[in-house]
Amino acid sequence: MRESGSGVPVVVISARGEVDDRVGLLRLGADDYLVKPFDLDELSARIGAQLRGRGYAGGAESAGGLRAAASDGGHTVLAIGRWSLDIDAHTFRIDDEPVSLTNIEFAIVELLMGHPDTVFSKRQVYELCWGEPYMVDDNTVTAHISKIRAKLRASGTDGYIRTVWGLGVKLAVPR
Repeated sequence: MRESGSGVPVVVISARGEVDDRVGLLRLGADDYLVKPFDLDELSARIGAQLRGRGYAGGAESAGGLRAAASDGGHTVLAIGRWSLDIDAHTFRIDDEPVSLTNIEFAIVELLMGHPDTVFSKRQVYELCWGEPYMVDDNTVTAHISKIRAKLRASGTDGYIRTVWGLGVKLAVPR
């Protein structure tokens, strides 16, 4: 994964608890190591820490047209141009009109809005939004991006999501 340029955090879960095993895998590029048996809350906390360390969870960046705010209910809301995404309420709006997204579509929009102008490869989008390793180049990510764009077309904001040919996809911050 590291050789392919993937920035997905790697948390190793293994029954092998010897110091040499743990140190060896950490030196090979693992970000964390958890020995079986383990507590699910600890695993969740470790994964959350790895994602926060990469800026994928726990707040938003300030950049260009991105605004992060707490709504009256204390929710984390990302806003770019005419879009707003309430992470806690799991709602997406354009010009305050709700847009229905599937869970995966929501995860993709959240990823892009959390990192405007950052190009994500299909591999990165898949691994971060589906939470599993990307094994083959199929059209899963492309199909989901197309469905999102189709839902945005009526508002004229489908152009916010840009394809960077040969690299991936990004959210272009409207200026």
